[in-house]
Amino acid sequence: MTYKEAIEQGYRDGDCMYTIGYISRKTDVLKQPVQIAGGRRKGQLYVEIPAWQTTKYHIRQYLVEAK
Repeated sequence: MTYKEAIEQGYRDGDCMYTIGYISRKTDVLKQPVQIAGGRRKGQLYVEIPAWQTTKYHIRQYLVEAK
Protein backbone atom coordinates (compact mmCIF):
# COMPACT_ATOMS: atom_id res chain seq x y z
CA MET A 1 0.00 0.00 0.00
CA THR A 2 1.24 3.52 -0.73
CA TYR A 3 0.77 6.70 1.32
CA LYS A 4 -1.89 7.90 -1.13
CA GLU A 5 -3.85 4.64 -0.89
CA ALA A 6 -3.71 4.77 2.92
CA ILE A 7 -5.16 8.29 2.95
CA GLU A 8 -7.92 7.19 0.57
CA GLN A 9 -8.73 4.26 2.90
CA GLY A 10 -9.33 6.62 5.81
CA TYR A 11 -5.95 6.93 7.52
CA ARG A 12 -4.67 10.34 8.58
CA ASP A 13 -1.37 11.71 9.84
CA GLY A 14 -0.59 11.07 13.47
CA ASP A 15 2.68 11.51 15.33
CA CYS A 16 5.92 12.20 13.45
CA MET A 17 9.58 12.02 14.40
CA TYR A 18 13.02 12.50 12.88
CA THR A 19 15.00 9.38 12.01
CA ILE A 20 18.64 9.18 10.88
CA GLY A 21 18.97 8.64 7.15
CA TYR A 22 18.56 10.59 3.96
CA ILE A 23 15.60 10.41 1.60
CA SER A 24 15.82 12.43 -1.60
CA ARG A 25 13.67 15.54 -1.73
CA LYS A 26 12.74 14.63 -5.29
CA THR A 27 10.82 11.62 -3.95
CA ASP A 28 7.08 11.61 -4.62
CA VAL A 29 5.72 11.45 -1.07
CA LEU A 30 2.35 10.02 -2.13
CA LYS A 31 4.08 7.01 -3.74
CA GLN A 32 6.09 6.11 -0.62
CA PRO A 33 5.24 2.62 0.70
CA VAL A 34 3.48 2.25 4.04
CA GLN A 35 5.46 0.13 6.47
CA ILE A 36 4.67 -1.56 9.79
CA ALA A 37 6.66 -0.48 12.83
CA GLY A 38 8.38 -2.86 15.22
CA GLY A 39 9.79 -2.38 18.69
CA ARG A 40 8.02 0.04 20.98
CA ARG A 41 5.50 1.05 18.30
CA LYS A 42 4.91 -2.46 17.04
CA GLY A 43 2.03 -2.73 14.61
CA GLN A 44 1.67 0.98 13.86
CA LEU A 45 1.76 2.08 10.23
CA TYR A 46 4.23 4.69 9.06
CA VAL A 47 5.70 6.24 5.94
CA GLU A 48 9.17 7.77 5.55
CA ILE A 49 9.25 11.21 3.93
CA PRO A 50 12.07 13.68 3.26
CA ALA A 51 12.92 16.42 5.75
CA TRP A 52 13.49 19.87 4.27
CA GLN A 53 15.36 21.22 7.31
CA THR A 54 18.26 18.75 7.22
CA THR A 55 19.94 16.17 5.02
CA LYS A 56 21.07 13.94 7.88
CA TYR A 57 17.57 12.96 8.95
CA HIS A 58 14.20 12.12 7.39
CA ILE A 59 10.71 12.18 8.87
CA ARG A 60 8.87 9.06 9.95
CA GLN A 61 5.17 9.97 9.68
CA TYR A 62 2.91 7.62 11.63
CA LEU A 63 -0.62 6.97 10.41
CA VAL A 64 -3.76 6.56 12.50
CA GLU A 65 -7.25 5.46 11.48
CA ALA A 66 -9.70 8.35 11.18
CA LYS A 67 -12.66 8.00 13.52
